[in-house]
Amino acid sequence: MSIQNRAGYETLKSKGLELIKNDSLRLEIISLYEYDYETLMKLEETYGEMQFQNNYYEELNSIISPYFIFDKSGNINNIKLPIDLNKINKNTFMTYLWKIEINRNFILLYYSEVEEKTKKLISNIKTELKQ
Repeated sequence: MSIQNRAGYETLKSKGLELIKNDSLRLEIISLYEYDYETLMKLEETYGEMQFQNNYYEELNSIISPYFIFDKSGNINNIKLPIDLNKINKNTFMTYLWKIEINRNFILLYYSEVEEKTKKLISNIKTELKQ
């Protein structure tokens, strides 16, 4: 889940974003909070494909759980190898792993882009404060 401290932005909004005289700086701030952070939150919290636990856990677990080795306390402590899956289970398993990887890489790329925008914004704010 993305963690965002929006208190400063919410205070700025309530006092009026027009307090920021530099139009491009104001637009950068609005874009970051109203678009980028909101998009991250929606991707992580509401976009179905990103809900790995809900989408893939049960099916993946049913495929590989026969190979789990449990200790006396009921904890998984090993996996019986080799895992010998039939073609359907293997393809299902590999497809789910592929989907998880693609979606995870997508969200990580988006995080990187937002991080770069945030760094640029911080730099632009520092420059503006020096003027």
